[in-house]
Amino acid sequence: MAEFIVEERVTFLSGPLRLDGVLAYPQVAAPERAVLVCSPHPHFAGDMHNNVVSAIARRLAVHAVVLRFDYRGVGESEISLESDESTFDYWTDVEETKDYTGAAEDVKSAAQTLLDATGALDIGLFVVGYSFGAATGMQFGHDNSRVHGMVAIAPPLGKVSFEFLAGCPKPSLHMIGVKDFLYAQDKVEAFRTMLRPAGRVVILDEADHFFRGDEDLLAREVEDFLRGTYKAREQRKAV
Repeated sequence: MAEFIVEERVTFLSGPLRLDGVLAYPQVAAPERAVLVCSPHPHFAGDMHNNVVSAIARRLAVHAVVLRFDYRGVGESEISLESDESTFDYWTDVEETKDYTGAAEDVKSAAQTLLDATGALDIGLFVVGYSFGAATGMQFGHDNSRVHGMVAIAPPLGKVSFEFLAGCPKPSLHMIGVKDFLYAQDKVEAFRTMLRPAGRVVILDEADHFFRGDEDLLAREVEDFLRGTYKAREQRKAV
């Protein structure tokens, strides 16, 4: 589908830091929505060129304006460190303390960049997050009134609390592989119950955390969900 989309590198500020991203959009067709795609943790193949992130972004860009980006210290994105601190140390500390302040600022700044790029279009904003990006993306999507729907791929249940999604009225899709090293049936069932009624959990029996070979399946599922969510929202809007 690459022949139907345009991709261009963009940079934007997150506080004083300049971050790197890729903006993709339809070559000819009018975009139906704006989608922010949030990457996994940098210690776990977490950048905007990740197999899952890039596959989803490129498929969605046939019908949407999509922004994927690198968190601070990843790829060409800048980072501010203490004199004796490395980028690896910074992200290790993020993983251990679960202090996502910097990553959350990066997500918020990326979303604003996407909103600015699509400001002249009457389209809704959606968020897709993978692994660590499911935590940062869902938190942003829950808190921001401009986000209409959310997708979480391999949410790190048991490592991160998703209690903030309890009773969230925004439509959401959560895709979890049974062979994921984080998979636990009791946690998944509790998560499913917590998300009701607006959240939907899809279990993939043969998938692990990294979805190698399953990228197209994921991308199709995400696309179908977002297009369905968009249509439902437009129908409600028209009533």
